[in-house]
Amino acid sequence: MNRRMFLQCGSSTLAVGYGLSLVGCRGTDAPDAAFAPYPHDPVRAENFTNPLFIPGAEGPLGVLDVSDVPLALTARTATFPLLAGRASPFLLFETSYAGKTFQNPIFRIKRGGHFAATLRNGLNEPTIIHWHGLHIPANMDGHPTDSIGPGKNYPYAFTVNNRGGTYWYHTHAENLTAKQAYGGLASFFIVEDDDDERLTRALDLKFGETDLPLVIQDKRFSAASELVYQPDATEKLMGHFGDIILVNLTPNPTLEIGPRFYRFRCLNGSNARIYRLVFMRGKQQLAYRVIGTDGGLLDRPYEVKDAFLAPGERLDVLFDASQLRQGDTVFLKSLAFDSMHNEGAMEMAGANRTARLGDSVEFNLLKLVVTRPANGPRAVPARLSQVEPIDVGRATVRKVRLELAGMRWRINGEVYRKDAFPIDARRNTVEIWELHNAQQSMPHPMHMHGFQFQVLSRQNSPKQIRALGGYGNGRIVSDLGWKDTVLVWPGETVRLAVDLSHDFGGDQTYVFHCHNLEHEDAGMMVNMRVRA
Repeated sequence: MNRRMFLQCGSSTLAVGYGLSLVGCRGTDAPDAAFAPYPHDPVRAENFTNPLFIPGAEGPLGVLDVSDVPLALTARTATFPLLAGRASPFLLFETSYAGKTFQNPIFRIKRGGHFAATLRNGLNEPTIIHWHGLHIPANMDGHPTDSIGPGKNYPYAFTVNNRGGTYWYHTHAENLTAKQAYGGLASFFIVEDDDDERLTRALDLKFGETDLPLVIQDKRFSAASELVYQPDATEKLMGHFGDIILVNLTPNPTLEIGPRFYRFRCLNGSNARIYRLVFMRGKQQLAYRVIGTDGGLLDRPYEVKDAFLAPGERLDVLFDASQLRQGDTVFLKSLAFDSMHNEGAMEMAGANRTARLGDSVEFNLLKLVVTRPANGPRAVPARLSQVEPIDVGRATVRKVRLELAGMRWRINGEVYRKDAFPIDARRNTVEIWELHNAQQSMPHPMHMHGFQFQVLSRQNSPKQIRALGGYGNGRIVSDLGWKDTVLVWPGETVRLAVDLSHDFGGDQTYVFHCHNLEHEDAGMMVNMRVRA
C-alpha cells in the first residue's frame, strides 16, 4: 500500500503507548547499500536498545480471553509507529470487548470452547481470515474464494477442538494474501488445554511475562520510515525479503529477564524468510529445549542448539536462563545457512533479491539481559503430552511434486484454479503424502488447511538438514508432533501421514499451498476436496 492509497482509504492514527525511541531509517532501495551497515541493521549488536513490546490486556496485540460473547472484528487501515516514532501505513484487525479496544488481538481460548466473530471488511479491497492450524469446517477456514468485498461481512462460528498450542490467524484474500499479511493482518490464536496448564504450573509461567509469544517478521521501509511492499518480478518469483527484523513489531528489541525458565512461542510471520534459531552468549551456543511445534506440545522436551523455522511454522521453546548470572547478555539469533534459493536452473533465471540482509550472514533477533540474581531452578517435566502416531497400515500414497515450469511454481504441474480440485480425497481415510521438491528449485514451506499431519521421514536432504536430523528417518526437531506446515528443500522428499477424519457435514474444500506468500499468490496452491 503506498501513501496515496492509504490517505484515500481514510487513515486513523493508532496510539500504541510503548514509547519507542528510535533512530530514523534510510530507504532500502539503493543497490549500493547492500550488505553495508545501516540503521536498525540486525547484524550489529549495539543497535539492540529498544524494549521488546510485550502483549498487554488491550491495545496492539492485546490478549483477549474468548468467551461466548460474539465479537465484531473489523479489518481496516491505520498508521503505526514502527520506526523512529513515525506513523507508517499499516493494516490491522480491530475489535472492542468489555470496554477495551484491541488491535490484532491475541485470542486465547480453552480447548472445546466456542469462537464467534463477524468480520467486517473496512478495506478498499477484498479480504478474509484464515485460522491457521485449526481443524474447522471449510466454510469457516478462510478459503480465498470466500473473500468479501469492501463493506461486506463474514460470520465465523466454530468450536475449537485442537490440542493446546500456538496457532495464528491471518488474511487469506484471493491474490492479495502476501500484500495484506505483510501490511499487518495477522496475530496469534492461543489454545489452552490440561497439558499446557500442567506445564504452566510446573514452571510457574505467566503469559505475557515468562510465557511470551514472539512473532518474527522481516520488513523494508522507505526513507520516511514507512512500510514498503513493492515486489519486482524477481521477488514475486523468489519471495519478498526485508532487511529490518521486527519481533512483536519492535526493531532491534531487548528484553530484561531473570535467571529462570522462559517459554518463547516463536512464530515465523515473514512472507518468505527462513530463520535458523540459536541462543548465543558471546560466541558460545547455548542449548535450549523444543517443547512444541505447530500443533501443540510434544511428548517430551527435546534439547537442541539450533532449529529451522519456516514461514507459517511455530516453534515452542524453553530457554533456561538459570544457567546465567546477573549482567549476562544472550542473543536470540538466526544463524547463517545455505538458503538454496539459486539451485541449477534458478541461476539461469537470474534469480536474486535486492534486500540488504541475506541468509548468508548471522544476524540478531532479540537481546536478552539478565537483570536479577538467581532464585533457584525448577525442573522441566519429563513428559509433556501424548502424541499418538497416525496408523498408516492401510494408508494410500499420494505423490506431490513441487517444481518450476513456465516461470511459475507448480504443485503436480498445476497452478491455482478455483474450479479445479487436483487433490480429491475421502473423509475418514488416512493417506501418505510424498512431497518431492525438484532439484532445480528452492525451499518451499508447504501448508495444509483444515487438517494437521505428522512427518514420517525426510529423504535426500541437503547436508545442513542431515546434520540436524537425529529424530528418526532423517527428521529434524521441527518435524516432531502435529504439524500443518513443513519445509521441503530442493531435491528432498518429505513423507507425511495425513488423517482426513472429520465430522463436518458434506464435502469440504480446503487449499494446500506454499507459505512463501508470493508463491501462493502467484498460484502455488491447489484445492483439496475431502468428500463426505
